[in-house]
This record gives sequence, structure tokens and C-alpha cells, in this order.
Amino acid sequence: MLVRDLLSIAFLVGVLLVAPLGAVSPYFLITPGGSYDIGSRVKVPDEVRRPTGRMAFTAVYEQEANWAEVARARVAGGAEIVPAVDIRPPGTTQQQINETNRRLIDESKPVAAVVGLRAAGYDVEISGQGAEVQSVLQGMPADGVLRVGDIITAIDGRPAPTTTALIEAIRRHDVGDQITLTVQRSGQQHELVLGTRSSPSEPGRPIVGVTISTYLFDVRLPFPVDIESDNVGGPSAGFMFALGILDAVTDGDLTRGYFVAGTGTIGADGTVGPVGGAAEKAIAAEHDGAQVFLVPRDNFDEARRWVKGLQIVPVDRMDDAVRFLCGVEPRTQTLASPIAPTPCG
Repeated sequence: MLVRDLLSIAFLVGVLLVAPLGAVSPYFLITPGGSYDIGSRVKVPDEVRRPTGRMAFTAVYEQEANWAEVARARVAGGAEIVPAVDIRPPGTTQQQINETNRRLIDESKPVAAVVGLRAAGYDVEISGQGAEVQSVLQGMPADGVLRVGDIITAIDGRPAPTTTALIEAIRRHDVGDQITLTVQRSGQQHELVLGTRSSPSEPGRPIVGVTISTYLFDVRLPFPVDIESDNVGGPSAGFMFALGILDAVTDGDLTRGYFVAGTGTIGADGTVGPVGGAAEKAIAAEHDGAQVFLVPRDNFDEARRWVKGLQIVPVDRMDDAVRFLCGVEPRTQTLASPIAPTPCG
């Protein structure tokens, strides 16, 4: 503890010598955002709607910081200090970032509906014809290899019909690995080999440096499902959306009477993927009174960094979360929180 405090003081002194504390720094702060109730945001037809427990997805704030804010965060903790170029790469506007995040959350919602409804026993279909490149980040492995408008249809010879499938396939590699992408470009097929680099915002996660959307994305559901996400963007709420949809269309309270929050991407096969800002999201959940925080296994240690009494539960798949909740002793035994919710069978 003493060494860390001395390093923090040294950092603060260095800042004071380099720039006035009110000056804009080359850093962003990632700070706890909030928890957002899912039950009230899931919209399904009245005839299939069932009472729900209290579930929430979580979010973080990303903000440009001056040197005083950076120094404060370095000393006090509770926030990540990230180089601005990692949040807003050179040549990328904030509007482009916002549009990408909106596109990612919009695509995560129908995938969540597919996973949640399948878990509830419904037959649903999801399809796409590849991942279309929307932008290429300068200085990343894809720069000079991929082009805007390219449609990536496979990785290492295996089909990648959606963005989620492509992202999850890349995640199964180690940072520095080479991958082979099958790309449709101007009516011709190309096999392109490129490397991977560590994600600036999620160290240890391999990326190639493109933004993508699913080409000819289509989901066929047995009934309409909608989720209101306010102004939150990105794919990291997908897992909790799926869990909330499952709870909304099945009898019983899957939360067993607890306030359950969480984070994680969701794949069409139910895989829960890692996200950025897990530590800050856990703080937000604890601050809002959550008792359980579900998190991708890769983010488990990070999520425990600053919380005190919040139970952190690592999962690899949505099935893991359902099994965990089904095994929890119910907090209450009212009609709204029966001992055996339908998913617990």
C-alpha cells in the first residue's frame, strides 16, 4: 500500500511539473455509470408476459479528462485512465463512435431475444451473410488489408454469418496470432491473412481494428420483442438482455428475490463474452444496491477490484447464470418469487 501511495504522489508531482491541472490531458476516464432495470424495458405481448424479478444491465461513462481529474483518479482509484487515442482513434470522429455503439447495441438486442426465447423453449431463427466492414482504424492490423464495404464471410475457413460470430471467433485466438479472413470484395472472393493486436480498452483481447455490422441480418421470432436501452450503446448489455427476456416470458422469478445485475456480450449460441469497464460496472451495481453481479469469466478478477460486499459470479455461457440462480436459496417465497421458476424446471 505504501509503495502504491508513493507512486501516486510521484505521478501527481509529475503532472504538476508538466502541465497546469486545469489543462486538457491526452486521457479519458472510464467511470461507473449506472444500473438500468431490464424488466421495465423488455416489451413483449401481454399474452406471454410474466412477472419479473429485479435485473439490471450496467454501463460506464467515458469522458475527456483534465490533468486534475487524471491525478485524482490515479490517487483515489475507482476509475480507469485510458489514452484518448484508445477511445477515439486518430481519424475517427465521436459521431462515428456513437453510431458504431448504437449499431452494436441494436444488433445485440435481437441476438439476446434469440437466446432468451430459445432458453424458454421457443423456436427462433437468426441469420446473416457475413460481417460488413464499416471503418478501418489507422495503424491497426486491418489497415491496408481490409477496406470499407468488404464483407467477411469466414474466418480460418469457418463461416462467420454475423458480427457476433466473427468477434467470438477472433477472441478464441491469442494476441499476435495470424488469422485468415474470407472476404467478398466487388463481386470477388479473397483470402486475406492479417495479425491481431491487444485491444486498448480490453487488454489481452485480440482485435484486428475494424468496425463491422452484420450483412443482411435477419431474425425470425415467434412474437415481437423490444428492449428500450435509452442512450446506452455497445454490445455489453446483450447477456443481461437475454436473461431478462427469459425471465419475462417464463413463470416465476429467476432472480429468486435478489437484485441481480451484470454485464457481458451474448453470442447466438449463448456464449457470454468479455467486456470493458467491468470494475466500474461492478461499482455502479453495488452503489445501486445489487446483491449479485454476473460477469464474463475473463472479467472476474477485474470486477472484484473495488467492490466490497457485492457477490461476483463468473459465467461462460448464459446456461451458467441460469444454473447459478436456480441453485440460490430464495430470498422470499411469495407468489412473485416462487421456489421453482420455470427455467429451473
